Amino acid sequence: MDYHIKMFAAVLLVAGIYTAAGFNILKKPVHNFTNSDKLFGQTIIKSKNGVFVPSPTNGKVFECTLGKACSTVVATHHTEPSVKGKKATPRPITSISSSLSEEEEQLLVCNQIRTKKKASPENFNGFCARVLNQKVEDNINPADLVSEQLRRTAANNTSEAPSRKRRQAEQNGSDVGEGEDDEDSGTEIAFVLDGSGSIEPEDFIRAKDFMSNVMKKVWESCFTCNFAIVQFGSDIRTELSLLENDNVAKALDKVKNIEQIGKRTKTASALYHVLTEVFVPENGSKKEASKMIIVLSDGEMRDTQRNLTEVLNMKEMEGVLRFAIGVGDEILNSRKAIKEMTQIAGDAERFFKVSNYAALETILSNIEKSIINLEGINKGVGFQFELAEAGFSSHLTHEGSMLFGAVGAYDWSGGIILKREEEKTVTFLNATKEEPRFSYLGYSVASAHIGTKTLYISGAPRYNLTGAVFIFDGPNQDLIDGDQVGSYFGSVLCALDIDNNQDTDYLLVGAPHYHEKGEEGKVLVYKLHQGKFEKEGYVLRGMGKYIYARFGSAIADIGDIDGNKYSDVAVGAPLEAADDLTDISGGIYIYNGFEDGLKQQSSQRIAPSDFGMKLVHFGQAVSAMSDARKNNKEIFISVGSDGVVTVFKTVPVIILEPQITVDHEKILLAQQGKGKSSEFNTIFKMCFNEQRNKIIAGETLNIECQIDVDSDKEEKRLIDNQEKRFIFNLTSEQNCLQPRDLEYVGCYDCFTPIKIKVRFTLIPVPDGIPARVLDAFTPKESIKEIPFEKECKETNCKSDISLASSTLSTDLIIIGSSETLTITFDLLNSGDSSYMTTLTLSYPEILQSKKNEGGQCEVKKDELQIVCKLLHPVFRRSAQNKVTIAWQPIDKKSDLSNGTITAALTGGNNGTEELDFKSYVFGVKNALELQLTGTVSPNIITIEEGEKPLPKELHFSFKLLGENKYKAKINVTVTIPKQKQQTELTITSFEPKNCTVFDDKDDYHFHCTLTDLQDINIKATALIHFEDTHEKITATAELSFDENVFYGKDIRKTEKLEVAIKKLKVVKSTALIIGGSIGGFILLIIIIIILFKCGFFKRRHRMERTPSTH
Repeated sequence: MDYHIKMFAAVLLVAGIYTAAGFNILKKPVHNFTNSDKLFGQTIIKSKNGVFVPSPTNGKVFECTLGKACSTVVATHHTEPSVKGKKATPRPITSISSSLSEEEEQLLVCNQIRTKKKASPENFNGFCARVLNQKVEDNINPADLVSEQLRRTAANNTSEAPSRKRRQAEQNGSDVGEGEDDEDSGTEIAFVLDGSGSIEPEDFIRAKDFMSNVMKKVWESCFTCNFAIVQFGSDIRTELSLLENDNVAKALDKVKNIEQIGKRTKTASALYHVLTEVFVPENGSKKEASKMIIVLSDGEMRDTQRNLTEVLNMKEMEGVLRFAIGVGDEILNSRKAIKEMTQIAGDAERFFKVSNYAALETILSNIEKSIINLEGINKGVGFQFELAEAGFSSHLTHEGSMLFGAVGAYDWSGGIILKREEEKTVTFLNATKEEPRFSYLGYSVASAHIGTKTLYISGAPRYNLTGAVFIFDGPNQDLIDGDQVGSYFGSVLCALDIDNNQDTDYLLVGAPHYHEKGEEGKVLVYKLHQGKFEKEGYVLRGMGKYIYARFGSAIADIGDIDGNKYSDVAVGAPLEAADDLTDISGGIYIYNGFEDGLKQQSSQRIAPSDFGMKLVHFGQAVSAMSDARKNNKEIFISVGSDGVVTVFKTVPVIILEPQITVDHEKILLAQQGKGKSSEFNTIFKMCFNEQRNKIIAGETLNIECQIDVDSDKEEKRLIDNQEKRFIFNLTSEQNCLQPRDLEYVGCYDCFTPIKIKVRFTLIPVPDGIPARVLDAFTPKESIKEIPFEKECKETNCKSDISLASSTLSTDLIIIGSSETLTITFDLLNSGDSSYMTTLTLSYPEILQSKKNEGGQCEVKKDELQIVCKLLHPVFRRSAQNKVTIAWQPIDKKSDLSNGTITAALTGGNNGTEELDFKSYVFGVKNALELQLTGTVSPNIITIEEGEKPLPKELHFSFKLLGENKYKAKINVTVTIPKQKQQTELTITSFEPKNCTVFDDKDDYHFHCTLTDLQDINIKATALIHFEDTHEKITATAELSFDENVFYGKDIRKTEKLEVAIKKLKVVKSTALIIGGSIGGFILLIIIIIILFKCGFFKRRHRMERTPSTH
């Protein structure tokens, strides 16, 4: 037993390694073709007997075939010493293309020839040979064909412009008349430099350094660019004129020595100065020159002499490209300054903003590119076809026409030359002569076929810097733009007829320099629909770890290598690193075609490390390869690297479909239970049906099989006591396994079908070539299900369980309270038995599960669900189940005004089906505990009658007591009357300061919006003119909040404070007091006299004089 386990483990390991290694291309090469020319392998195209491989340096084209060495194709190298009497220098082969049919094989090869004739421009164009069935049929100079046609047209057009005639005369080698030299007028760039007093001296130096750096950078690549500098401040002066550009060192030194003027910012006047004093012939300006103004400033205009709008609308400003550079906070934080700078630039994209002068260097490259691009627009006097490099790319179309790419035509805007079969005339296809220079249209060429119509396609990888693909349909043309600067979008094209019906289905466009971290590259896919190419929603990419791969440098239709009748594609990534040392090795990726298009993921990657060879730039070219050997149906592909072409063999793909049968197709009701009465034996049988590339006599496929009976169940209901893993030898005569005895032992789960799962894989042949490989896109697993008979009245069981009686315990929950939200489900099955009945409740995130009763419930917090199994596995007829689910609100503010709980009741009688569904909606509010109280000091004011009116100080204080846990916005409004009948009130201060105060005719109003519970203090002065004893001063505070979001229980919303004013009366009784005083005095005298008469005072005196007896 241990031996078998170890053996199968080893088999699985080997099979795993084999599966990981790839799909149906053997990674061990069957042949390598080598050449001393390192450029051998740069291009490969399919031939009738093998592949054509040019050796560009040697100027030869080889046909390499299996079983033979590479042989030179007859007379493809141009060896003539001259072309039409001109001195000629042969150059390497630049392009090669072929067209194959059952009757003939066409080959088109183009060399680039450099010619020079005295007093005429240098000519650099293609000399092409068309080879038919290994014999040269035609020698073609595509550029000459166009030139001759232009001359014929010119001869018939007597009204042609003299400049065009002169250029054609130069092209034909004729003399050019004196004074007819058409010199390139170049580009003139004027810096308008802010020298006002707001700029610090060190920043002014940085501005001068920035201008110097721009000039130096531009002069490296533009020899016809001239600069001028105008400084503005209190004065405006030309610091460098267009006439002072001949000596670079002196010009830069003059910039260095510019002295700052200072004072005002007169931008409009400076622009006027440029138009009237700089861009004028007497100061070196040329009428036909492209013109640019770059304004560098740090603030708003202070110009009273000129109006900016009027200057910008001057006739002299027409055609002048303007840029504006704003420096510092005075511009960045000023809407007016930003508006002015944007107006100067003419477009927001030409307005550059930097935080300070030290940051100017960050936009240096953008300014440089803008100037160089402007220089490229000047098409008035450039080359037409002298340096066209016609034949840089070439293509033979389906109907026999020839396409030649001419990347250098019209100052390298490029184009393609179309020569139709049996026609003497040619057609030059380009976007327009005014396209930007260096678009390189013609870098790649291809064609697409729709019925009888042909679309001509060409890539322009530098068009608008992002690249583009042009599609020419007669006089009409379409444009597909690239999506990234510098990606070289359109440099590689592949038109794909995926279903092999002779009509093009897709266009694959390479962008090998596409960059995210390095230069990963990518391939974009476009589908041809009703004559238009529409972008698919995916792109093809290589492995992410290779960040300098240049994936998409080669794209090829390699035919149907997997036998599914749809063409497959190979994509090269020649700069993929071999290892962590970043040695350049390369790789290719295989994408398989199917009915709906290309698979978005590659099925196989091949690199030199897979077969132990050290190659450089493996994948720079890839092609299908023919095999001329008789009766050989094998398919090959070839891959190019430096000096080597490597050939790989494909293995036929087979699809195996297991057909499984068992004697018992269903478990009857009588057998659904435990015990001897339920047990029985059944027979398992399996045969492999073969699809695509069937096994032939003498072939054997070793299949490793694994059978898992009653898979996914720990407690097995069906038992297989034989080996689970075994090897089966599939031959043309034997495709069925030996029958297997299985034992049914009864069930507890008598609902879920019994699954018999079979997995299979091919065992690789050690050190050999397998006869077949399994299709990578077809399952290698088959499942047979044995269902259980169901107890139902009808064929389809229909249960009847309703959620109608369930309700919420409350229709409002308060966040921050301890309330519980409960739903109770009283479930009764009034229909057939329901199998695997499940209640799924989905609830909002403001709730958390508190308690679940009555079912096997699982809380899935991440999914905000509670899933309850109801009487599993069978909810029988008339059975009842009561389930209670409780939640409580979480302690976190909610912005919801309503919450919803959904309940979905499902059963599995007829697959998963919904038995009932119900939504429960409740209101949601956040708790708010708040009380409004207030005090006033003093609360009584007393005034004596007759007292002069004096101001009285009052202090009103309102407090918010409680807790604002969820940060409600509390609005408090305090109203204080300005004046009663005899009282005038003046507010002296209030807190918090962020409260707003306003008054109307009668009252003061204070409005405060608070989230923190703060006191509101108001101090006032009351001036009282008292006549009424019942006067009162009042202050009323009212609070409010969003009652849709917050819930306040027993909140006191209003507080009224009163100050009572009391008057004290003073009674005036002077006469009464005097009269009373006099009367009292007289009464006192009378009493004293009476006492004296009575001897009161004498008796006392005698008593004091009587001697003591003691």
